[in-house]
Amino acid sequence: MVGITGGSGFIGSSLAKHLARSFDIRLFDVNPPRQKFGNDVSFQICDVRVFEEVRNSLEDVDLVIHGAIVQIPGINEQKRLGYEVNFLGTQNVCRAVDESPRVKGMILAGSWHTVGERELRGVIDEEFGFRPDKVADRARLYALAKIAQESVVRFYDEMSGKIFGIIRMGTVLGEGMPEKTAANIFIENGLGGKSLTPFKHSMFRPMLYVDVGDVCRTYEDFARKILNGEVKEKKNSLAHIFNVYYPEPVTILELAEIVRDVIVRCSDSRIEPKIEVVDTGQPSVFGEKDKKLVRVDVSKVLNLLGLGSLKGPKESIEELVRARVKKMRAQAKKGKLK
Repeated sequence: MVGITGGSGFIGSSLAKHLARSFDIRLFDVNPPRQKFGNDVSFQICDVRVFEEVRNSLEDVDLVIHGAIVQIPGINEQKRLGYEVNFLGTQNVCRAVDESPRVKGMILAGSWHTVGERELRGVIDEEFGFRPDKVADRARLYALAKIAQESVVRFYDEMSGKIFGIIRMGTVLGEGMPEKTAANIFIENGLGGKSLTPFKHSMFRPMLYVDVGDVCRTYEDFARKILNGEVKEKKNSLAHIFNVYYPEPVTILELAEIVRDVIVRCSDSRIEPKIEVVDTGQPSVFGEKDKKLVRVDVSKVLNLLGLGSLKGPKESIEELVRARVKKMRAQAKKGKLK
């Protein structure tokens, strides 16, 4: 049995759907999932802020994937809740895993936000380091929370006899992704005949993306290795950290261009959205050449977990747009038949 905390969100639901092909899955959250699953996926209410609830919930679980998190903008609006869930909740899950006679390990859903956004230089790999003050102010508390979660998990990995690992994800692209992500906004506006509007001050920001399918494969491979006893204890917890994101950074402006070109192609040129850069007067902290100053090394996840290769953002965006164009055409056809 694999348990997933925060299982009602985009990542948790995507993982449940994928992992249910190989494992029995139980989702833990304070809210039931919106998506319907088969008999291999069950749900149990669990508040990670309450240790007794966490401990009791994990009694018949073999591995935990910890994805419970208060994200942006919620963490800025409810800071105390963010602290209780992101900090204390992670400690509770780690303690319950460590004390459980059955659970073999835990995987934390990490984020590339820990490396920062501005002034990126050199090779971005698992040892790149934490830069919470090099992010936009709206993301600062979130970056601090992800770093705190990693710190707790890594400390448990080094003092416990169990495996505590981390999978740091890029911004995940896939159906069901949060509505307010730049990719989803661009796609929705473009298909709706509206302009794509990147902001001038952030249009050259280098972003690291990953397809949801590659995320699911990474968790499956890592989970299987932990359950089969193939992951060995190491003195340095870096051994159990994996970055999973497409190795070529993409700027916000490039993302808009990708979405525009894909929409034109998938709609047979019936929809040709414009790109209109919006100047809010904020100073730009990114340069056009910034993305060329970094090199992303994801060889660790490709080699050790046997993923082979990762899907690029262009391919992910094309799959999303094609699916939505198909849905639009089906709805239009249905409307005509009426």
